Amino acid sequence: MALKNRIFSKILDFLKKGITPHKLALSVSLGITIGIIPLYGLTSLLVTLVVFCFRLNLTASHIGHYMVYPLQILLIFPFLKLGDLIFNNSLLPHSFDQLFAMLRTDVWGTLHHFWLAYLTATAVWFIVSIPLAIILYKVLFFSFRKLVPARAK
Repeated sequence: MALKNRIFSKILDFLKKGITPHKLALSVSLGITIGIIPLYGLTSLLVTLVVFCFRLNLTASHIGHYMVYPLQILLIFPFLKLGDLIFNNSLLPHSFDQLFAMLRTDVWGTLHHFWLAYLTATAVWFIVSIPLAIILYKVLFFSFRKLVPARAK
């Protein structure tokens, strides 16, 4: 509950300091959308690059990004499975025994398999991310517009 209040108060502070609801909604929605990309460890860098390219609010984007960090970990496997289904290739081992057998016989081949699996998972993320970002932006923009202090309107 305390974390929720801190995030909410930070967003209100942004609005009080003059950031527009449009920029704030765009910053947070892109932070959330990029935050669930199935490339573990690269999200902070990607969020920062997008923020500087579009001149958005870095802190707001990272708030969105960090809020969905647990979701990123949970969604890696569904993205991998959907990538296998959509691209009709069985790149993932079906058990840990199969994974260890792959690693014992050919480490580089196993890494190549996983690289291709993550590539297909990232393609699935691209498919999902566009409508997700649009929906998040619209919901957040509407919400943030309601929170703008009366004198700032």
